[in-house]
Amino acid sequence: MPEEVTGRAGRLRRRSFLVGAAALPFLLTGCLDKSSALQASPAESGAFPVEIPHVFGMTRISSAPKRVAVLGSSSADVCAGLGILPVGYSLAPERGQGTAPWLTDAVGKMNAILPPAYVEDQGLPTTELTAARPDLILAVNAKFTRDEYHKLSGIAPTVAWPARPADTDWRTLTRVVGKSLGRAQAAEDLVNRVDSEIVAAAGAYTGLQGSSVLCIGARSAPGSGFEVYLEDSNPMRVLKDFGLKPADSLVNIVAQGKPADPGFGPKVVLWDSARAAELRADIVVVAVQPGERLDILNNGVLGSIPAARRESIVVIGADTDMYALTAASPASVEWTLKTLLPELARSAYRAKGGK
Repeated sequence: MPEEVTGRAGRLRRRSFLVGAAALPFLLTGCLDKSSALQASPAESGAFPVEIPHVFGMTRISSAPKRVAVLGSSSADVCAGLGILPVGYSLAPERGQGTAPWLTDAVGKMNAILPPAYVEDQGLPTTELTAARPDLILAVNAKFTRDEYHKLSGIAPTVAWPARPADTDWRTLTRVVGKSLGRAQAAEDLVNRVDSEIVAAAGAYTGLQGSSVLCIGARSAPGSGFEVYLEDSNPMRVLKDFGLKPADSLVNIVAQGKPADPGFGPKVVLWDSARAAELRADIVVVAVQPGERLDILNNGVLGSIPAARRESIVVIGADTDMYALTAASPASVEWTLKTLLPELARSAYRAKGGK
């Protein structure tokens, strides 16, 4: 639920979005059998055999998979977008071990129920994966070691990420998943469709184009610093898709900040909250944990960010709108077009002197 922070006597302007209903658990009747979901969308002619390169080498897929399991974020989104229901998928720690609302919606449109889910933050769910009997494991936006990759490959052929773990951009993700499933053209069509939606939606806000942006994470604990997302992280990639540009201040932040978790996930640097005044941008997107929202909005830590004086800080939940950026997929990007984009446009207007 994005909110805007003002710099005038601590006054807050709160914005509400229609996210509550989409985020609620649901139960569908008329369950679609998992294997029939795969068979309902046949592979494209000549798609197999295929070899998929990734960070750990090459995975050969000899024939169209019938039971696909996914690890990490986003691969399940693409499977559903291509009309395929996985036999198992990962719950998101960022969502309190919950399922993203856009995935829930996509599965509902398939007249199906969510498949069995597993938790990854306690280690690889090898027991659950083995029980699912997959003939392919898609982990295109996941993170694990080379030794763990070999364990997964002992269960089924496994496709890992092509570059940086847990930070695959949504277009590459879609194309890799589509090719692995024998639906490369369908995946390309999905990318083109979402690109067209981005152009149409963002183009409706002419004042948004070219505005500078920073994307940061904030915590409520005293003395906590900010996490600032770098230009080649998923959140900033999506914001650039919308026509925003990385703030010039990001150069200094990268040079002087401390890299956070350099091995996995989006590229982030830690920034001292005492230097908040250096977080200069037309728009600053701030992700907060749901239980910390009020503390952060009330403790004044965001008030030192220059955008606060222009009322162009947008506060979003780390569990939904920020997760949609970090775990970027076609479906999550479509989600942000409906929820986050209007707030970005309003903030861009205020940053340029509008009221």
